[in-house]
Amino acid sequence: MSNKLNLKFTARDVAAVEEALDGSLEKIIASFKLTTLIQFLMVGLRDKSGNRLNLDEEKTFDIVDEKIKEYGKIELQIEVIDALIEAGFLPRAIDTNQMRTTLSEAIAEASKIPEASKKAGENTK
Repeated sequence: MSNKLNLKFTARDVAAVEEALDGSLEKIIASFKLTTLIQFLMVGLRDKSGNRLNLDEEKTFDIVDEKIKEYGKIELQIEVIDALIEAGFLPRAIDTNQMRTTLSEAIAEASKIPEASKKAGENTK
């Protein structure tokens, strides 16, 4: 991953995301959607001095599009999770390297399912 985002989270930031997405941090992380990324980046992105960028939704979507093209949605999600761990909002015991491996394996396995279903359908003819 080349250009990591400067993400920092405070209690106010996390509370704003929980309010916007109507759920606890744990529930939000468990169902990590694109809107989740947008909300976290809107409140957590900082400049080089550590000041909040205060981006609107449109500009945040532009950044998300750019970063997804650069290194993928899953890596961007894990980047947010890493920042939440660093800020103390998620347990340090979470192994994001293992998370990357597990997700990659799950996606690879899921991509085989349509091919297997196709072959099974051919056998029933």
